[in-house]
Amino acid sequence: MSGLRDEIRAILREELVAILAEHSGMGVQSVRIETSDDLNVFARDLVDRISDPAFGVKVKSGEVRFVLERSTAPAPSTTPAPSITAPAIPARIQASSKPVAPVLEKKLITETDLATVAPGTLRVPQGARLTPLAKDEARRKGVRIERIET
Repeated sequence: MSGLRDEIRAILREELVAILAEHSGMGVQSVRIETSDDLNVFARDLVDRISDPAFGVKVKSGEVRFVLERSTAPAPSTTPAPSITAPAIPARIQASSKPVAPVLEKKLITETDLATVAPGTLRVPQGARLTPLAKDEARRKGVRIERIET
């Protein structure tokens, strides 16, 4: 299911870039949001920037637009990338170095084990089992389980 979501997101990003390229003069800002923490940082930055009335008017009128940056290298495109005329997003949002996900070395993972895990990715051994409540807790908290070879 997540593979399908990723594919849909990639298609939507390509279409948004093409549409935005047609509307020259609009400020397009590329934003990388891979985790809930990235989203919260972007939202806080946007709230700070919206206090400038001119920026707020541009966002409301569509002069400033935001596009999601791909997490993997995009395929070569014939559509030229739109020019960025608005202020750039701070480096803390654009940082491409992805933090390494924590590893939980257990054979049986319960909802209690997930109580201290932050939203994002949690790496577990290939043979680890998750209780049904642990799966529910992971979904509720936005924790993606990644199985690794040990």
